[in-house]
Amino acid sequence: MADGSRRIGELRRRFDTKGMFDLVKAFPSHMADAWERGSRFAGSIEPRTVGQVVVCGMGGSAIGGDMVRSYLGDRLSVPLHVNRHYGVSAPLAHDAFFIFSSYSGNTGETLAAYDAVRGRGIPSAAITSGGELERRCRADGMPVCSIPGGMPPRAAIAYSFFPLLRVLEALGLAKADDAQFDEAAAALKRRCEDYASDAHESDAVRLAGQLEGRLPFVYSCGGLFDAVARRWSCQFNENSKTLAHFATFTELNHNEIVGWKALEELRGLIVVISLEDEEDHPMARKQADIALGIVEPLSGGVVRVSGFAGGRMTRILTAMILGDFTSVYLACLNGVDPTPVSNIDFLKERLRKNSG
Repeated sequence: MADGSRRIGELRRRFDTKGMFDLVKAFPSHMADAWERGSRFAGSIEPRTVGQVVVCGMGGSAIGGDMVRSYLGDRLSVPLHVNRHYGVSAPLAHDAFFIFSSYSGNTGETLAAYDAVRGRGIPSAAITSGGELERRCRADGMPVCSIPGGMPPRAAIAYSFFPLLRVLEALGLAKADDAQFDEAAAALKRRCEDYASDAHESDAVRLAGQLEGRLPFVYSCGGLFDAVARRWSCQFNENSKTLAHFATFTELNHNEIVGWKALEELRGLIVVISLEDEEDHPMARKQADIALGIVEPLSGGVVRVSGFAGGRMTRILTAMILGDFTSVYLACLNGVDPTPVSNIDFLKERLRKNSG
């Protein structure tokens, strides 16, 4: 057993008291269950002509919409928007199919968005484990995809991804066949076994070691890994309890690249993680290569993460799961339990009291 893996294993057993590691490791089984639930639920969705799809959600429930949008890319026949607001703008409500995604069913922003379109005859569906969202949907006769509760929303990513994908397929807007899923499921099983093993130093363990005491900046070229970069940043925030940032080439070359000039002592704490996919636009990749060359001597290092093989579903999910494991391991190196999110809990409690 490598020293890094041994150290991580000991720290994980000490700090991961609520089992986030086990939830991340269980992603392949979550995939299978979410695929089946989504398939059954899709049978209740009638094909219809819509001009756009709007996913209303926050945090771990919203990221599934981002991931589906990145995964489908130009294979999706209409725009997909992720609405992270209390309200819904008039243009989004026009000629749209709405999907309300709230793991708990009690997310204030999502409930407010639901109320904004409620009773207006806008075709909709919901993905939730229960709560007030399910209650309102049942009362209004709206289709609800019921998913298992009891997890932090960020650990339920399979349940915000696959049911949404199957709904889009039922609407005639996208294609997701069993062959794609089977390839991805087999690859994720192998990856999770590798990253979870104490027998060797995996890529997730090595990357967590490189990030110890550092601030992760996660860059991508957009495309397939656009949402993955956001997911990595959010997982570092919530699991690792560390500030993190994400940005996309080539946009960051029009602004952020200049910001590396000042605060030398801060820059040295930043490690840039470049997520790279075989379908990245060639010009975006060239820009990224040049920019990373500029940033590397100004930062605490650049880590290029590539080599994800297989179809699009396999690549996006294997890239995602590497970040999930890395964030849990980094939490342990940071000496914190990856599960609790005390600042979020405090904020929600203050909102509840102020609304009472």
